[in-house]
Amino acid sequence: MNKKRIEKRIHVLIDALEKHNYHYYVLSEPLISDKEYDDLMTELIALEKDYPQLRTSCSPTQRVGAKVSSQSRSVKHQAKMFSLDNTYSLDELKEWYQRVQKGLPEEKIVFTVEMKIDGVSAALTYEKGELIRGATRGDGTTGEDVTHAVKTIRSIPLRLKDGMSVPEVVDVRVEIFMSRDDFERLNKERKYNDRVLFANPRNAASGSLKLLDSRLTSKRGLDCFVHSYGMLQNGPAIETQWDFLRCVKLWGFKVEEHSRRCHSFDEVVQLCQEYSDKREQLPYDVDGVVIKVNSLTQQSLLGSTMKGPRWAVAFKFPAQQATTKVNDIVVQVGRTGVLTPVAELQPVSCGGVIIARATLHNFEEIERLRINKGDTVLVQRAGDVIPKIVKVIKSHTKKVSIFRAPVRCPECGSLISKEKQGQVAYRCLNTSCPKQLEGSILHFSSRAAMDIEGLGQRVVKQLIEKKMVAHIADLYSVSLDQLLQLELFKEKKAENLLRSIENSKTQSLTRLIFGFGIHNIGEKAAETLARRFKSLDNLMSASVEDLVAIHEIGDIMAQSLVRFFSFPDVRGMIDRLRQNGVNFFEGETDIVSSNISGKKFVFTGEMKSMTRQAAMNKVKNKGASVTSSISRKIDYVVIGASPGSKYQKARALGVHILTEQEFLNLIG
Repeated sequence: MNKKRIEKRIHVLIDALEKHNYHYYVLSEPLISDKEYDDLMTELIALEKDYPQLRTSCSPTQRVGAKVSSQSRSVKHQAKMFSLDNTYSLDELKEWYQRVQKGLPEEKIVFTVEMKIDGVSAALTYEKGELIRGATRGDGTTGEDVTHAVKTIRSIPLRLKDGMSVPEVVDVRVEIFMSRDDFERLNKERKYNDRVLFANPRNAASGSLKLLDSRLTSKRGLDCFVHSYGMLQNGPAIETQWDFLRCVKLWGFKVEEHSRRCHSFDEVVQLCQEYSDKREQLPYDVDGVVIKVNSLTQQSLLGSTMKGPRWAVAFKFPAQQATTKVNDIVVQVGRTGVLTPVAELQPVSCGGVIIARATLHNFEEIERLRINKGDTVLVQRAGDVIPKIVKVIKSHTKKVSIFRAPVRCPECGSLISKEKQGQVAYRCLNTSCPKQLEGSILHFSSRAAMDIEGLGQRVVKQLIEKKMVAHIADLYSVSLDQLLQLELFKEKKAENLLRSIENSKTQSLTRLIFGFGIHNIGEKAAETLARRFKSLDNLMSASVEDLVAIHEIGDIMAQSLVRFFSFPDVRGMIDRLRQNGVNFFEGETDIVSSNISGKKFVFTGEMKSMTRQAAMNKVKNKGASVTSSISRKIDYVVIGASPGSKYQKARALGVHILTEQEFLNLIG
């Protein structure tokens, strides 16, 4: 193939991938399967590798790049990013409307009403249709350059579509956010890895944008809505805010779908009340609506103050909040030794549920809140999000004091240490800490790992206290006589547990790797590693370079694996497992034709009979595919407990919904 034909093929691939990105991430209407998309991307990567001179900055392969310098670069915005005045009642909103009327006497005023996404404000600059810069709001005049991070967000086009004449330069203002489902997934992963939890989706989005490694950002599931612009040169004639929203959709951006035009103030009020009731049905957090004068000419006449525009205002929704007392602050120790402070509260009703506990996430959050036992606090809850302590209303003591991180582990009394600079976690240094050992064994025996039925928390605690187990390999040496020494254990119960332990020896390598509880290695990564290396010995021999060569495995995951297998204690444990006959190999999984072959599934909510990953594996092995986005092209949405926003969207689109039992019946 000559160079001209190769260049043409590269352009065809880029256009095809951009088209499929747009349909998948913006329209939520995928046109091809994930496998077909991956094949196109693989071909483009190979061609650009062989012909690097033909690679362009707007190629889809450039969304994820190398790690950037630790020194963040400040950039000056081409036009100031104003903040909006807030109103908290309909009376305050009416006062704003009256000021607008006064500034536009005798004129007909049309408004746009847009959802106020609770995310991170940013500016995206395009020159000749190509993305050249992404920057956070900062102080409104100067922000932080996050171009490397925004490029990973698939709903942000690297090159504008030609649906309407593309301006020579355009600076669009966006809100970057994380959906509730992605937030829950991220915190679930962090909890599994004993990492500090994010307090809310906004904090998670902000933290993800600041990551220096764009490969990590790309896995966070960030999304983006365009809502306004700061500058537009030599572009189409735009006369209203509504025209602008229509225009950017043609350029390939996403716009919040609930935006409406209102021809009277009464319509504005009605929408504010309607959206306040609907906010929990949305898949992302909103904290109000933004009302704008629609005409750009009228906006210019009204002008701005030093703080923000006179032609726009935010109407903030009332928060679901309650006041209560902190009865105690306890410190929990995770299976990797990370210490997490938790506030035990005087039970109070908030957002339709009784709240008795609230995580304080980390000791920096305690410092920020200045909180201690006995304080009266304001707690807040939004939808299914973890209850959050907003602030201290009244301190228990006259002298300002806060709860401090303990010097020693509350479980074993060993010294604790703060992690390296830039991290906020405190960790118990004793790898033999009973709480860490308890967590490790419970994880190893869990349904998603080795599936040892009957090995619950109470049993594990007794095994540790009686010094029958000192690490997970000891489970395979426990005898019937030892089990009969435990509380509530009779011969039949002991025999059942021993049988379950014996059966676990034949579990797959995927389950064994996951069961080890290696930092940053979840179920999906464990499956990828098992299928790639086929045996535990092959995996243990792999270098960081071998591991990062796998598409799904990044630097941090690779380093975690190599470090884990380098510890002598781990090597000793693995030798003990080998001696006890635990399976170290991954068998081939044959995909069979079935009644669901070719069907597309989405899973949401917690399942009882199996983990969500296990359910996904079952349908994949039967020839079906799994995706995370809801659209009319999805065949089945399987719902577990607390299904979240995907369930609401599936109902609205009329997608076939299955309960867990209906799903089990379907797959036989």
